[in-house]
Amino acid sequence: MASKVIKPLIIAGVAIILLILLNPFSIIGATDRGVGYFLGAAGDEIIQPGLATHIPLVGAIRTWSIKPKEFKVKIAIDNNGAISKDNQIIGVESTIYWRFDENKILDIAKLYSEEMLKQIIESSVVTSIKTVIGGYTIFDLAQNQANISNNVLERLTATLSQYPVVITQLNVSNFDWSGDFDKQINATMEAAQAVKKATEEANIAEQQSRKQVIEAEAAAKAKHTTAQADADQQKIAADAALYRAQKEAEARIAEGQGIAEYNRLIAANQQIEIQLRELEIELERAKRWDGVEVPQYIPLTAAGGVVTLPSR
Repeated sequence: MASKVIKPLIIAGVAIILLILLNPFSIIGATDRGVGYFLGAAGDEIIQPGLATHIPLVGAIRTWSIKPKEFKVKIAIDNNGAISKDNQIIGVESTIYWRFDENKILDIAKLYSEEMLKQIIESSVVTSIKTVIGGYTIFDLAQNQANISNNVLERLTATLSQYPVVITQLNVSNFDWSGDFDKQINATMEAAQAVKKATEEANIAEQQSRKQVIEAEAAAKAKHTTAQADADQQKIAADAALYRAQKEAEARIAEGQGIAEYNRLIAANQQIEIQLRELEIELERAKRWDGVEVPQYIPLTAAGGVVTLPSR
């Protein structure tokens, strides 16, 4: 009985040991992709996440992660440095994020190693950075850092499109240049500041001169305006005096004409009264007349004179 029980246990144990040693099973993670190998040759199928099997001893399964990877590329300030548009040697530091192209895992398995792909990416990054920086002067680098990063990423993506990798992000993080150029920059800045200071001083002097001219023109204009106002006031006063004199003369003329007219009317009235009086006298004479016409003058021959008789 004991042998009958032990024998199956031994067989089961040996089977388990063989299963563990040979291990024909592989688990493909969610961010991995696999390729099956048989006698060292890669298969023609990309194994998706999950449980996969292979033939023990002669077969295997290899996986590649498709999660982004990071590495840095530094271009030193030496003869291999980047050259700016104004022929200055530029040092550059950049960070690259990349991953395997999951649709080209078979190419990786058959043609490339991960180290080889990293070298290809690094070489392409250096070339792209040098090409892009060559379009900028050293003074334009800092303010165009974002544009440079985007341009390098665009160029790098186009260059690596034939390889089984995807560049997800690239950052140009730092620019550097020689100490001699720093001295040139400082000297240039000092000269520029001196020129700017002189220009500002000239501008201030010009503004002060303009201010004086404007103030003088304003004073002259004000003086002219005051004199013109005085002249206008005098003219107004003279015109008013002339107007008053004219009106006074007209009033005196009118007064004289009134007096003359008054006198004329008085004289005419007196003449009328005289005529009326004469008519009254004639009327009275007519009433007293007895029909004998007596001359007013009686000659007195004896005395040799003339006697005037009173009227009746």
